[in-house]
Amino acid sequence: MVHGSVHFHLFPVLLLAFLSLAGFLDEARAEDEALRIVTIELGVGGRLEDGRPTGFCYDLGNALAREAGFEPENRLVPLARGVEEVSLDLADMIIVAPDERLDEAAENVGKVETLVIVAWGRVETPLRNKRDLIGRTVAVVRGSRLDRERAGELRIIPFPCRNHELGFKMLMAGRVDAVIGPLQGLTFAVEKIGLRSRFLGEPLVLGEAPVNVYVSRRLPSAARNRLRRALERFLEDGTVARLRGRYPL
Repeated sequence: MVHGSVHFHLFPVLLLAFLSLAGFLDEARAEDEALRIVTIELGVGGRLEDGRPTGFCYDLGNALAREAGFEPENRLVPLARGVEEVSLDLADMIIVAPDERLDEAAENVGKVETLVIVAWGRVETPLRNKRDLIGRTVAVVRGSRLDRERAGELRIIPFPCRNHELGFKMLMAGRVDAVIGPLQGLTFAVEKIGLRSRFLGEPLVLGEAPVNVYVSRRLPSAARNRLRRALERFLEDGTVARLRGRYPL
């Protein structure tokens, strides 16, 4: 009778120990899991150099994954495809400006940068205010908010392009009247294609846009929290700023 009672009282203890061990093993498995990252191939955020991917968002994505205990699987993709892959559970993380298509599929775990959005035209057609853009054909990155919704707000005719470099080539060929995008990205594109500044007017500032880290809601909440804490540490200790400094314009 005593032995039975002892066994009865030991059962909850053993069950608790088993559950704790199972939780530990799950966490250990999570530490070894791959994190599927898509990096937008655009400007200083993500690009190929000598056949190898690099860029601020590419490096930051890898660093965040490792800091949170994941093994990064990072790919460069066009903007529209990157957002779509996160929405369809084909990717776990993306670093990008706000997009309503991500609202349900992903959680914003923090901001890493603020972009200045500008319109840039040729020197002979100066842009002095937003009214100068009305009715103009303007190059925008395919899949961006400008491509989808802000075109009506600005009353422009969007000309979707894969990247800013192609936008400036269309500008110089007279196919579009201006190029719209982040100032940093546009400046990088101008330098990359060797466009002389004397052919361009002054950029017209249209506003600002944050760049956030979005993590798929299909990841367990514990995994999303690890990535959020990793980003908080990187913001506090200067890691984000140091990574950004690797890619000056």
